[in-house]
Amino acid sequence: MTVERFFADVEERLKSATDERRHRLQERVTLARAMMGGVDPLDFIESWVTPEERHRSKYA
Repeated sequence: MTVERFFADVEERLKSATDERRHRLQERVTLARAMMGGVDPLDFIESWVTPEERHRSKYA
């Protein structure tokens, strides 16, 4: 949630930037979001693998 608030703040601040700066920074924001992957907590929980799911004993 903190990451999403960060990006929301960045995009709000971009609205007051000059056209040249906005264009340059928007590209960087897009790359940063792609690097972070999804920031939806439901997507995270859905794809999370519990310790029990990661390791299953061969001998059980």
